[in-house]
Amino acid sequence: MSKLNFPLFNYKDQPDYVREIISPPLTNAYSYVSNRLRETYESVLPKYLAAMKDLRILDYGCGVKPYRYVVEGVCREYIGADIGENANAEIQLQPGELLPFEDESFDVVISSQVLEHVEEFDKYLNECNRVLRKGGLLFLSTHGTWQFHAAPYDFNRWTHLGLKSLLTRHGFEVIGCNPVLGQLAVPTQLRLAFFESFANSIGTVGKILFKPVAMLGQLKLMIEDKLTPARVKERDSAIFLLTGKKN
Repeated sequence: MSKLNFPLFNYKDQPDYVREIISPPLTNAYSYVSNRLRETYESVLPKYLAAMKDLRILDYGCGVKPYRYVVEGVCREYIGADIGENANAEIQLQPGELLPFEDESFDVVISSQVLEHVEEFDKYLNECNRVLRKGGLLFLSTHGTWQFHAAPYDFNRWTHLGLKSLLTRHGFEVIGCNPVLGQLAVPTQLRLAFFESFANSIGTVGKILFKPVAMLGQLKLMIEDKLTPARVKERDSAIFLLTGKKN
């Protein structure tokens, strides 16, 4: 199966609660960056999985399983694991609990915007490696430069070199690194996040006044992101999506 023949998918067919995460409206402070991350997953997953089928996939820290729709056509089983009571997760874990799966029991592990929230990230990555078969793939996105969020569970930020080193130390060969939202745009994103938080704190009027600010901000983000040279994005970005192959 070539990438051109990868099963068709469309994020617009997903439930509202998924689209709110992967493609929020222009009036949301995170609209541009969320859509760029979605597009990156929609490009990277087919690139590496187009020649495969009947995959067993683990979404580790699954949330709403935001990118399941991309791979549904090539997987025989898609399992979500998450901390606490998440109705979207087949496996509900306690903090620090190991995965209840045998070694080398998955072909793919997806970790989308999870690692920054994991205090014991070495244990987490060891589990990613353990449950993957040899040659299996890990798709992991997390933050480079980003504001503190999801208090009190926000522990980590990385450089691209730090992430590559981290995955290498845990038994992965890094075969891809895709940046999302370059250095020129990051300050605008941070300001928008602040303004949205402030607007929400003052109620309905604040939310109404923020909408045009957000829309103008998305345009500014797009321009700044496109003006950021690729070599700069590779070094400094808000998010990195790494592809690791288990040694």
